[in-house]
Amino acid sequence: MHTLKGVIFSLSDVLAHKGSIDPDLFFETVKLLKFLISKEIQPVLVSNTPWIVNIKDGEKKPFQDYLSEFVGEKLPYYQGGKDIDYKQRSSAMRAILDQHGWSAPEVFYVGNTQEDVLAASNGGFPLLNAKWHGDNSPYGFEFASPKEIASFVDCCCITPKNWFWGIEIGKLRVYSIAPFAEYSRAYPQGAIYSTDAKQAVKQDTGNIRFWGLLMAARIHLSGIGTETNFVAPYPGHKTSSKKTKLMNAIAVVSGSLRARYLFDFIERHSDAEKSQTLRTTGGSPSSQNQLSTIKLNATPTRTGPQQLKYVNKPNLKGRTVLVVDDICTEGYSLEASRAFFEAAGANVILLSWLKTPGRNDYHAIEKITPAIKRPFSKFSPTSVREAIYSNSGNVLNRNADTEIAEAYEKYVSWDWPTTLS
Repeated sequence: MHTLKGVIFSLSDVLAHKGSIDPDLFFETVKLLKFLISKEIQPVLVSNTPWIVNIKDGEKKPFQDYLSEFVGEKLPYYQGGKDIDYKQRSSAMRAILDQHGWSAPEVFYVGNTQEDVLAASNGGFPLLNAKWHGDNSPYGFEFASPKEIASFVDCCCITPKNWFWGIEIGKLRVYSIAPFAEYSRAYPQGAIYSTDAKQAVKQDTGNIRFWGLLMAARIHLSGIGTETNFVAPYPGHKTSSKKTKLMNAIAVVSGSLRARYLFDFIERHSDAEKSQTLRTTGGSPSSQNQLSTIKLNATPTRTGPQQLKYVNKPNLKGRTVLVVDDICTEGYSLEASRAFFEAAGANVILLSWLKTPGRNDYHAIEKITPAIKRPFSKFSPTSVREAIYSNSGNVLNRNADTEIAEAYEKYVSWDWPTTLS
């Protein structure tokens, strides 16, 4: 997991609006800049035109110098067309990264204009859309105040330090953020957030914004976002299941990182029994239950300002697909999706918000008989060979329950540190 090292700030409609400075917003933005510095995250300023502040008695000063005086240290500033290429070009963002020794997954971009949309996208950073001066763009994660960005950084970017659980063996790459631990002796702090997380991922209630931003931050800071060409949510158990609101955050981060979010890429053509229902009725869940009820959609829908269906099948050969599900227990759903996408020639990365702990070992598909030859058509296997990976043996961060619980509680009632008052 990368560490957040820098935040690039556009000047226009972020630090000032149409040549004027709103004192309240200005000083709250100063707080944000000071907060980032206190967390060893470097703020950087960028604009395509020079900004001059008229001080009393006719004195004039470059805006970056004026702002730096309030922050208490000189802020790095780059003018497009002079110090770097124009900011909306990828070469400009690359120059800033090179100057500071950063990589793209270590940076976010705060902006508001169409030029900022291009700058963030071409740089490989998610756009934090500053809405406090105006509504210039529908793209990016919307923040109503500098304080909201500070809370996002503090609660979703600085912690947790790593995925809670994960496997990286050959083609198998699967990760989860936190243990689903409403009642767990091994992860007692999980009780603080697990019920809310379940409500968010299953029922469109709970603190949807926190869980959405948390996953978005993990996707970016892990570097997974820069690898990804397509993002697909795993569908619900019924053909009539609707996309959850939580997946909107995944759609936003996908667009920011230039990956295509296809909400209906994995199609549920027949209802599947829930694993919990199978267990309580004497049955047992399996990958076959998922393999025989899903397929890939040959004409999925591209999410954006206009939802457009593909006319031809997306080319998956050599591309990377990121599949996102809510809760991973034994991995049957995620593995079914991996089997179909790999049959179409794709590389696959699997993510979930929560991983059920205990004896719920991961069942990875090794071989399907017969092999999937037509991944865009209905399929039913006669047998599946699995490799079982220990649940406890693949925990990457044993403090994840504590870190997520602290971040969740802090986010709910976040306020500026008293040292910035």
